[in-house]
Amino acid sequence: MNKILTLFDYQKQFSTEEDCFNYLFRLRWPNGFVCPNCGCSEYYIIYSHKRFQCKNCCHQTSVTAGTVFHKLRQPLQVLFMAVYLIATSKKGLSAMELRRKVGIKGYKTAWLLMHKIRLSMSSSGKFLLTHKVEVDETYIGGHREGSRGRGAEDKTLVAIAVETNGSTMGRAYLKTIDSLKMSELEKFVKDHVALGAKINTDAFLSYGSLNKFFEHIPVVDSKYGKKSDLLPKVHIVVANLKMWLRGTYNCLPAKHLQRYLDEFVFRFNRRWNLDNIFDKLLTRCAYTNTITYAELRG
Repeated sequence: MNKILTLFDYQKQFSTEEDCFNYLFRLRWPNGFVCPNCGCSEYYIIYSHKRFQCKNCCHQTSVTAGTVFHKLRQPLQVLFMAVYLIATSKKGLSAMELRRKVGIKGYKTAWLLMHKIRLSMSSSGKFLLTHKVEVDETYIGGHREGSRGRGAEDKTLVAIAVETNGSTMGRAYLKTIDSLKMSELEKFVKDHVALGAKINTDAFLSYGSLNKFFEHIPVVDSKYGKKSDLLPKVHIVVANLKMWLRGTYNCLPAKHLQRYLDEFVFRFNRRWNLDNIFDKLLTRCAYTNTITYAELRG
């Protein structure tokens, strides 16, 4: 399946619970069932529980075992619709809105489902930024207004890297970091930018070590005298991120911020390829191990 974007296309493809079950089965085992315990391909189907039992070791598994949907009691139609709404909604949606749209009874269940899906949105790290890259950092959150820029208190520090050719933007990556130490910023850049790329930053001293690995060009002054003109593409990404967070979520705990950043980056990096964004996210959900409510609340 690909190029499912409209709601009519989605409803036609996944009109029944059986459609969702068969599609998830093909995602999990494209070449036929393989026992996760012993690797045997021969099995029985236990229709009453919708489980597969291996003929060799008698291990039982379900179509959702080993996915982010593991142990969720919602019908697959509800889970698939949740993935579709989260993937195709330009500005995302809150757990309360998801609860209303797909008919989930409890807010806790909707909140947990959203975080499970966000877990599968985390970057694989396969696609490093190349050519020209802008790097900066910002502060997100806080219970009240405080200092702006470096030195802000009660806020979470986020590093940003954006690929650009001058007129347009390519991919972007955002990550929460513990401090503005040189080692923290260097690690973030090396994890997300290809060696030898041309990097623009401001004149902050902690970016000094980038000269060893990249063509580092600190931007000291701006032609127009405004700070946003020093690194324009980074500031566009930051402005879009903060506008999205303010417009969609009433409360944003710092401990979960990275998953919200992963959601933003997942959609941002696929903004020119929306035709198959639902299928991409559903595939990730099928190959990502789940996370429990206790682990999230930890």
